[in-house]
Amino acid sequence: MKYRFYLILCCLIVFPTVSYSKKDASKEHPQIVAKPLHRPVRQLFDLKDVYVTDSTMHAIMELNHEYLLDLKVEKMLSWFRKEAGVSQRGEEPYPYWESENIWGAGPLSGHMLGFWLSSMAMTYETTGDERILVRVKAAVEGLRECQLADGEGFVGAQPGVKNVFREVAKGNFTTSNPKVNQLWEPVYVMNKTMLGLYDVYRTFKLELAKTILVDLGMWFGEKIIDQLDHDQMQKLLVCEHGSINESFIDIYAITGDKRFLEWAGRLNDEDMWVPAAQGQDILQGWHANTQIPKFTGFEKVYTYTDKDEYRRAARFFWETVVTQHTWANGGNSTGEHFFPINEFESRLTRAGGPESCNSVNMMRLTEALYQDDGNMKYIDYYERVLLNHILANYDPLEGMCVYYTSMRPASYKIYCSRFDSFWCCTGTGIQAPAKLGKMIYAHHADSLFVNMYTASTVKWQEQDIVFRTSTDFPKTNIVNIEVESMNRSKKLCVALRLPFWSKGIGIKVNGHNIDTDSCTKQGYVMLKRKWRRGDKIEICLNPQLRAEVVKGGSQYYAFLYGPIMLGVRMNDESLTMKDYRQARRTTQNRLAPMELAPEIVHDVERVLQRMERCDKDGVLRFRVPEACASREFFLEPYNGIHFNRYAIYLHMFKPTEK
Repeated sequence: MKYRFYLILCCLIVFPTVSYSKKDASKEHPQIVAKPLHRPVRQLFDLKDVYVTDSTMHAIMELNHEYLLDLKVEKMLSWFRKEAGVSQRGEEPYPYWESENIWGAGPLSGHMLGFWLSSMAMTYETTGDERILVRVKAAVEGLRECQLADGEGFVGAQPGVKNVFREVAKGNFTTSNPKVNQLWEPVYVMNKTMLGLYDVYRTFKLELAKTILVDLGMWFGEKIIDQLDHDQMQKLLVCEHGSINESFIDIYAITGDKRFLEWAGRLNDEDMWVPAAQGQDILQGWHANTQIPKFTGFEKVYTYTDKDEYRRAARFFWETVVTQHTWANGGNSTGEHFFPINEFESRLTRAGGPESCNSVNMMRLTEALYQDDGNMKYIDYYERVLLNHILANYDPLEGMCVYYTSMRPASYKIYCSRFDSFWCCTGTGIQAPAKLGKMIYAHHADSLFVNMYTASTVKWQEQDIVFRTSTDFPKTNIVNIEVESMNRSKKLCVALRLPFWSKGIGIKVNGHNIDTDSCTKQGYVMLKRKWRRGDKIEICLNPQLRAEVVKGGSQYYAFLYGPIMLGVRMNDESLTMKDYRQARRTTQNRLAPMELAPEIVHDVERVLQRMERCDKDGVLRFRVPEACASREFFLEPYNGIHFNRYAIYLHMFKPTEK
């Protein structure tokens, strides 16, 4: 723990030593040879250009960084080697989801390697740690060894997966979710491998990663896609397959080979995109995380084909999930499935709540949609799910992730173990911390957009300027942004988000007040001026307390302060670390009566008016007096409640009249 403390402290002080040059900055991803048809109206910064200094985020990022390096390449390659018929080099694969027969569908072996490759690429961008490159090269070389041993371009890890695909090519297959011929999601695992290889190629410019990716895509295109008619292909797409359409667009982008563009066009699930493009919500009962990545793929297909129906589908889906299927923390579903809005209140009492994978994939979709049209609603949602689901998910001591976040009052979190779980949420769980800075800033032409008020530094390479944001929000409401470096003064626009949760916003530039009403546009305060090194912007936020009733219901309320969802910490000394950290359980097995959580009276506005701020030990905290509830209790940021029972949604009762 002492080592981790000093590592985090040093990283907060010293900006990572990643080399840059004007020549590099002038080229926008030279690996992309086939340009999209639509240029983004907002461009998110590369991760190497955003350095997060927020203490909570940075601690999670460093724990994740350490965990990624602790995972053994040869263990993750073990199943790939076994299926290719080459030596496993004495390394057995990791257990549970990576190796064991789960739900009668065999293991999901190999899925972690793809997630790991993507996470390693993103972590390298944010840290410049050369140890990452050494391990990534070893993984890529191992995959290539397996691919060459196969002899046809295929590489896979699940037991008998090549034979399953042979039967698929003949049309001899059945599908369900999650099985193809009783094998657990073979296309999903392949998609994760392909996404990882693409990220590695883009980040490290490793030609071998590109070779493996293109050969694997060619094999699937020729041996599977070309062998299936339309109905057979749609049948295959019933089974969870991630965003396989996105991967084929990725290969087209780096090769310019139009066969991959054509194949991507056949990998779009009509059960999803057709009704969504027509404005029909048919999501009830569908497995949530199966669907979300498809729409990121539809959006990617749109950007390269100009087929507007895919664009409409992606936007309608996003809007439907956010407005009709999302909890107060930004997560969605219960027990992994979408359900009608009138069932939220009854499902709130269940042990299994929104799944972490869903939120990570919704964030990917949101990033894509925001860049395409820049609508503020995408920032509002992204901030909510990032602060209240993602940041709340991680064991603050080991950095491991939660699978389900129960909405049930008096619940507790279960974190996966470091080397024994390997759930799907372990996979997405190592991706989210690697890109916590992704949406903080954006740029377009001569405008910098500050989307979230998070302590961080951004290097705007094209404009040769560095901005540093300093804040302890939400403990304090002051945000300072300084022009930390630039070679010469330059006229630019700094666009500051005007959050819906703040009652107005005060802005000073170099000590002078700014009339925000005169320069507000599309949810941003636009500061257009000639900027010089040392210029300072001071932002005074005015976050409001508010209560949100559970969707479709009337009896349960969540409380928020600005963008931060609040919760009740409920001490339970009978729970131990063994209860909180379980390799093979994703839901709590020691349910407590919901009545242990405090209840509020029927007048919610009265509760809000009487809540008093009373921070303790540096933690933001609000007191709710007994006059407004079944008993006095305290609310604090939910994302900081760990190793305790908690309550997010509080039941509203009507006191008995005397």
